Amino acid sequence: MPELHGRALIESRFGRLGKGRDALVINDAEYDLDTLLARMDLKLEDTWAIDVIVVAENLYCVRYYDGQDQRVVAHEFDGEFRFVHETRGHIAEWIGEDNYYEWFKSAAFRCPLVPGDDF
Repeated sequence: MPELHGRALIESRFGRLGKGRDALVINDAEYDLDTLLARMDLKLEDTWAIDVIVVAENLYCVRYYDGQDQRVVAHEFDGEFRFVHETRGHIAEWIGEDNYYEWFKSAAFRCPLVPGDDF
């Protein structure tokens, strides 16, 4: 059997994207997705929360979109918020390559090598 990667691995392990919870209780404290990402220093300007899953006792997974890397991230952690494992899948695996390239072509971005030039 072939080894799973990206979307196939993320969804086989944690379920369909967006079908998890939008909050959970860890050590008697409730965390919504944004608070959870901030608590783990994962809340960045180009990070968007998707869902959180209880994987097992004292094992959780928060899924989010990393805009800089253009990947969906499944970040596993324990009840003390310690990193356990991470799996990434490119966003094109969810929206399709044609849609991804159309979206990418329409997005203006700044070239870091030429200040002030937009492409």
